[in-house]
Amino acid sequence: MLKELIINNFAIINELRLDFKKGMTALTGETGAGKSIIIDALGLLVGSRSSIDFIRTGQDKLKVQGLFEVHSGSPIFAILDHYGINHSDNSIIVNREINRKGRNVCRINNELVNTNTLKDIGRFLVEIHGQNQQQELLDEDNHIDILDRFSDEDFKNNLVKYQKLFTQYQEKMARLRAIQKDSQNIVQRIDMLKFQIEEIDSAQLQKGEDEILETEKNHLANFEKINSSLQESYRVLSENNVGSVDSLGNVRDSLDDIKEFDKTYQELYDSINGAYYQIQDDAATISDALDNLDFDEDRLDEIQKRLTVIDNLEKKYGPTLDEVIQYGQNAHDELDKIDIDDSTEDKLIATIEEDKNKLLELGKVLSDKRHTTANELEKSINKQLKELFMKNSKFNVQFKTLDSDSLTDKGIDQIRFNLKTNVGEDFKPLVRVASGGELSRVILAFESIIAEKMNVDTIIFDEIDTGVSGRVAQAIGDKIYRVAQAVQVLCITHLPQVAAMSDQQFEIKKETVKNKTQTKVSLLNDQDRIEAVSLMLAGTKITDLTREHAQELLELAQGEQKRLD
Repeated sequence: MLKELIINNFAIINELRLDFKKGMTALTGETGAGKSIIIDALGLLVGSRSSIDFIRTGQDKLKVQGLFEVHSGSPIFAILDHYGINHSDNSIIVNREINRKGRNVCRINNELVNTNTLKDIGRFLVEIHGQNQQQELLDEDNHIDILDRFSDEDFKNNLVKYQKLFTQYQEKMARLRAIQKDSQNIVQRIDMLKFQIEEIDSAQLQKGEDEILETEKNHLANFEKINSSLQESYRVLSENNVGSVDSLGNVRDSLDDIKEFDKTYQELYDSINGAYYQIQDDAATISDALDNLDFDEDRLDEIQKRLTVIDNLEKKYGPTLDEVIQYGQNAHDELDKIDIDDSTEDKLIATIEEDKNKLLELGKVLSDKRHTTANELEKSINKQLKELFMKNSKFNVQFKTLDSDSLTDKGIDQIRFNLKTNVGEDFKPLVRVASGGELSRVILAFESIIAEKMNVDTIIFDEIDTGVSGRVAQAIGDKIYRVAQAVQVLCITHLPQVAAMSDQQFEIKKETVKNKTQTKVSLLNDQDRIEAVSLMLAGTKITDLTREHAQELLELAQGEQKRLD
């Protein structure tokens, strides 16, 4: 249980030190005085999310400390051992500091821990119930978890076993989907490779073919110009014995007669003689070219079509003909290496089916236990509701069995809490029929039942009595007091009937000191409690009559406590 709480520089709290004892403690005061701030500070000690906005204006950091006394059978000691945190007795000291830079320092028994560790350990120290718990109860997705809290250890062990198997099942399903996707991609790749290979192979490409074809195409496309040029060239060189060849021959003969007289003449003779034979050879070559020159219009069309095929392939697989040929070879090699192993997929499907059957079998065990637990819960909740003046209300747990392809990590069940508030009405989802006051009582009914089964020693009710009054308020006070017989309860309340049932009462006030607002908390003695309860009854002005009513209410509460004890 929480024995001591120290708060420094938290919101409008400057410095606060509170000592708590067993039983029921009421925190009362006007709205905005800082009651919920105290609970928020306590929440930081058990791992709630922090914020620099919590730091009091003008201060560099906040600090919250708590001293807890834990019963010897608490599972928290195993958690402490797991994290290597020393514990010499049943006391646990928790410290948390937050500075303006957002640095978060958490300590348990003077050992530094991170916030995840703090949260893991904190869940065995304090459980806070307020608006979040109402939202939890209104969310049908949480109903199965709430029901499971009431189950025994055997069920919880089976649930852990089921969840491990379910995780394994999901991993295999993910693997199967990946294999099937890969297989589909491989088949698509094979089809693409076959198409590419067929397209390239059918072209029967040869290296350098494009260059040869381009040359031949140029010859055929320029046939007239080539023929005309060759004809004119040959005519000039050889025709009518007065061509260039004959002229060079005459020059050569003339130089032959004088070459022996001068070295220069010899050189001229050698040059002209070489040119004569070269031009003679060139004339013969031009003559042969003319003889071989032929124009085939069909051949030109064939070449143009062939070059179009090559160009299209180069655009797809090139950009050069050699690269197209290499692409085709690579496609052949890749296709040869591809292998689809159907046996792997078949084996995986078989093991998945085995796991599904095991899940269905274990899920049935869990479901049977849940039905038993639900029957017991319905009886207990309905009994609690009667005691909370909801005698015509009925609570039930509705089950829906999921099909084998819709299993969840919780099993084969889908669960919804239903309520009917009046005789003759049908059961409807809790979220649709419960008013604020009714929902508060339903939550309290749950907490009353589960209190003895919880692994925490401190429960906090943050304005759980909102929306109720009169005799219902007294019933809620009685119910919270009963819960406090099993665990320590801290209760923020605006109801005098609830406050009167507490074993101790703190009054929270807001005051201004040196132009700064701060929260002040006082532990009330018997006379102070009369004044505080009188204010809760009167609302504004306290009279002698309200004091008499307050005293009477406190005396009646003492009698009610004795009856409940």
